[in-house]
Amino acid sequence: MNASPAAVPARADLHTHTALCKHASGLPHEYLAAAQSAGLAYLGVSDHFPAPAGYDAEFRMAPSDLPRYFEILRSLREEAAGGPVQILAAAEFDYVPGRMDEVFDALAPVRSEFDYLLGSVHYVGDFAFDDPGKLDEWPRFGVDAVWDVYLNDLDAFVGLGGFNVLAHSDLPKKFGFRPTDYESAVRRISEIYRKAAAKGICLELNTAGLRVPADEIYPALPLLRAAFEAGMQITLGSDAHKPEHVAYAFDRAAALARSVGWTTHTAFVKGEPVALPL
Repeated sequence: MNASPAAVPARADLHTHTALCKHASGLPHEYLAAAQSAGLAYLGVSDHFPAPAGYDAEFRMAPSDLPRYFEILRSLREEAAGGPVQILAAAEFDYVPGRMDEVFDALAPVRSEFDYLLGSVHYVGDFAFDDPGKLDEWPRFGVDAVWDVYLNDLDAFVGLGGFNVLAHSDLPKKFGFRPTDYESAVRRISEIYRKAAAKGICLELNTAGLRVPADEIYPALPLLRAAFEAGMQITLGSDAHKPEHVAYAFDRAAALARSVGWTTHTAFVKGEPVALPL
């Protein structure tokens, strides 16, 4: 349970979704009301970007939905005007090997509409490893093999850049599947974080991990320590797919971040970072 708005700093939730992604529920104004109740200063709406063509179409906006998406953002900003919560426009887009030119070409005409972008990896090959409907496919791919490809893709994505926030960066643990050689995985991710820090990419503390079998914030504490040592700044994200998820367990995330050494987290307004207290 979050503390009352008067008892917590004004924070930013940079990772929320809309019903346009086909796996979220609730109306936009309900997410705004939840942000107001949580005492947030910023609510980032960051639904799944519809590119490349045909990719993961079951769980993201269609290209034809983009005008409606921007309409939702404009409407929310009008509703929030003069109030304590500022609406931030964003999108979450994926690394898709061999097709990133398509993604960036699709982003280019609308990039100026967004305050920031989240970068994610949800697939290894054609395996949607975070999809509960695909749980029975894990034995076919193998836990260590999934993690190996995931980390290769994460490394390639950070090398490519083009986004502001690295989202849920140990996502394959969602259902409790962790690599056999965890220390080796931490070393690999630590190097990725060093590359990200050099590019000014922030690390997301994503509290959705507390709502799934992993029962742990993304990323895990050893990785948070590595990110801090690498010099990364952090953002907070609930990955809200329902209004009641907004700012979920942010007190717990903030306490964890402070225990590692951070005193602030970041929001982005028109691409410019804004430091906020934890």
